Amino acid sequence: MELEQTNNLFNRGLQDLTPENANGKILALGMPSDVLLKNGISDKPIRFYGNKLIKKAKKHGFDVLDLKDLPKAVGDPIAIFSGSRLGSFAVLTKIEIGENNVLVIIEMGKGDADMYFNVITSAYPKGASQLEKWIDAGKILYLNKEKAPDYF
Repeated sequence: MELEQTNNLFNRGLQDLTPENANGKILALGMPSDVLLKNGISDKPIRFYGNKLIKKAKKHGFDVLDLKDLPKAVGDPIAIFSGSRLGSFAVLTKIEIGENNVLVIIEMGKGDADMYFNVITSAYPKGASQLEKWIDAGKILYLNKEKAPDYF
């Protein structure tokens, strides 16, 4: 499926997502882009569970609709960092919530149900100063030189 179509389906899924139907919703972000693949993310479809998204939105104080166009944003990130767990990645997007950009955590799926997928385990706004510490710690895998100066 082409990115534009995947993105449109994802956005429709966001509009339909409610706390009542979240347990049964899976939002598909399609296959990883070349930049994600080159930086270690597996060549498997990316998915975001509705109940996880609702939980993260509530915890971090944003509306699920703030993540409109997430498939495009994840596929063309500002930066990619190695995550805190083996096989996890932190992807900084151009999506802004307040004064911060959205950071998405992608992990290799675990267990029988998810082993064939990359799963978004978190999404939330993250400040630049916190990410600069990650750069200093050597966690940076990729930095888009055109987008990064606007952010850092």
